[in-house]
Amino acid sequence: MTEYFRGKYEVEVKFRIQDIVTFREGLFSQHPESYVFENKEYDIYYDSEENKLRQQNISMVLRRMAPSGIKLWIVKGPRTGLSEAVNVESFEITDSILRTLGYKPIFELNKTRSIYFLDTFNITMDYIESLGHYVEISCMTEDDSALDLLREKCQDCALRLGLLLDNIEHQSYRQLLGY
Repeated sequence: MTEYFRGKYEVEVKFRIQDIVTFREGLFSQHPESYVFENKEYDIYYDSEENKLRQQNISMVLRRMAPSGIKLWIVKGPRTGLSEAVNVESFEITDSILRTLGYKPIFELNKTRSIYFLDTFNITMDYIESLGHYVEISCMTEDDSALDLLREKCQDCALRLGLLLDNIEHQSYRQLLGY
């Protein structure tokens, strides 16, 4: 399963969903492989006092997932699609290291997330209490020249799953929450 998360670049198309039950039924009719179901994710976003990461279009996140027990350090940017993550052994020690290096927590996000694999795609269903339901269709690659083609393939997958391109959400959760 881990081959789904391999690659230096991520193509992701996110959709706001009004009827998650209907979407789930359509997804399950395609017989996806389940990775995690209704994990509780806690994300801490970090930046310097001067917001240097944000100025460079970089997001740095420490993530804890339960009950899966997965803990990740994620850096996205500065180029569109550039996304790297590493498993960390201790959420608390990694948080301490980042603070020691001068980074401060600037934003926290809690969400409920389910992840499925369908063909070469990661299908992620998120619920954020103040925002509602979202679905992300994504895939990873090492080849930055393939990003446009992969975006088209993600959109084709979304259409097969009954999603409408008019419902694409271009903002991150952080942006949607005003941070």
